[in-house]
Parts: sequence; C-alpha cells; structure tokens
Amino acid sequence: MTALRAVFVDTGAWVALRYRRDQRHGQARRLLRRLRADGLGLVTTEWVLAEAVTLLKARGAVDHALALGEAIQAGRLGHLIESTPERRRRAWDLFVRYRDRRVGWVDCASFAVMEELHLDQVFGFDEDFGRAGFTAYR
Repeated sequence: MTALRAVFVDTGAWVALRYRRDQRHGQARRLLRRLRADGLGLVTTEWVLAEAVTLLKARGAVDHALALGEAIQAGRLGHLIESTPERRRRAWDLFVRYRDRRVGWVDCASFAVMEELHLDQVFGFDEDFGRAGFTAYR
C-alpha cells in the first residue's frame, strides 16, 4: 500500500461501521464499499483504535468493540500505525499549535500520521480534519 493509495480512517467511521444504531452507519457502509472498489487501503492509529473501542463500549456495544479491536490489530481492516516517541512529539507540537481550537489529542496525532505518510484524505465525519487541510473521502 502506498500513501497515494490509502485513506486515513478516523474514530467516527469505525464506530459507524460497527454500530448499526449510529446515525451514519449507512453512509459509512456505502463509503467503505466505494473505498474498496477504488482499491484504496485503510490506515488508522492505535490512538484511534483506543478511542473507537472505548466509544463502542460506552454505548453498550462491547462485542462490537472487541470485534473491531481484534480485526484492526490483526490487520484485517487495514494498516495500524503504532505510537513512537517521534510521532508523540509531532502530535504534541500540533496540539500546542492548535491550542486555541477545540482539537483533541487523538485528532492531532492523526494529523501527524497523515502528514508523515502523505495522506490527504480521511474516512470520517470529524470537521476538524477539513479545518486542518485534509479532505473528507466522499
């Protein structure tokens, strides 16, 4: 998978894909089918994984959280980017840069990985990515 042939997957997309009661479930399923048809790979981070499984568990969807976590960690859903000291430092730098915006740590970490891998598209529903200069995959 090359950077030009992959899309970053954010928390909202993972949750919507796994949780049928999510308001964006249908939209997420359609986008995933299109991503696959377009031959694009999926990239996510361990921070997004942590956020997604925690959110699913909080919604009472423990089995969905476990299934998603297992599938991502096994590489069945895409490529999992793990934390390194350099990635944490770059995420922190972005967190400091966006101090006046309501942008969280996980989004800053995602931005850092997207920049590192030269990914410009995100499969997700968080508007902060657009404000940071990334394009939503639609």
